[in-house]
Amino acid sequence: MNTNSTFRDITGRTKLLKILLGAGAVWALVSLFSAWLQFELLSRGSFSQSEGQANDTRQQIIGLVYLLIYVITVIVFAMWIFRANHNVRALGAQDMRITPGWAVGYFFVPIVNLWRPYQAMKDLWRASKSPTAWHDISPSSILGLWWTLWIASNVLGQASFRASMGVHDISSLQAATITGMISDVVDVALCIVAFILVSQIYESQISQKAPNTARGCVKSSAQRG
Repeated sequence: MNTNSTFRDITGRTKLLKILLGAGAVWALVSLFSAWLQFELLSRGSFSQSEGQANDTRQQIIGLVYLLIYVITVIVFAMWIFRANHNVRALGAQDMRITPGWAVGYFFVPIVNLWRPYQAMKDLWRASKSPTAWHDISPSSILGLWWTLWIASNVLGQASFRASMGVHDISSLQAATITGMISDVVDVALCIVAFILVSQIYESQISQKAPNTARGCVKSSAQRG
């Protein structure tokens, strides 16, 4: 075992993260529906000032809640990744390419954030499956799907923001709305896949920890005997 790392139960942190990912998926659907209502309103060609104001207010509230969920999810996900990386080291994983700190930090470093966080998550998934022989574990296809959706979500999110900032008439607002709807669809898929990925890593770590705990209990009983 890595003496510099201690295994800590991440059940509570995992439950919170899964709740947030579920909330993110649900709210992305709410945002998608709201955007569709906006698109239909714009497609009518004419609408009253009160209808326009009600639409704008609804969109702003949904956007603020969406942002709040996103920020909290990012913080909790970062904490979860950091602790899960320490856990696999405590379980015996050696020679992992990326430290727990950088497994989080690389998400915020331009250019390298296009591949290094994926490498860190791939190593974490493999080490959670088999800490002492993780090099021999083939990565799951869900890792590639998660990372593809993560990149797509960020690209579409930026495109949606820029489109909304460049609105100058009805047609440009319609285009921005469509971009936002596509982004929402990708975000729903991302939250679902991330939920599954987190669950797999958590369950693998718990199953790896259980035999160690059982051996410890047997040893203690033998010593008492």
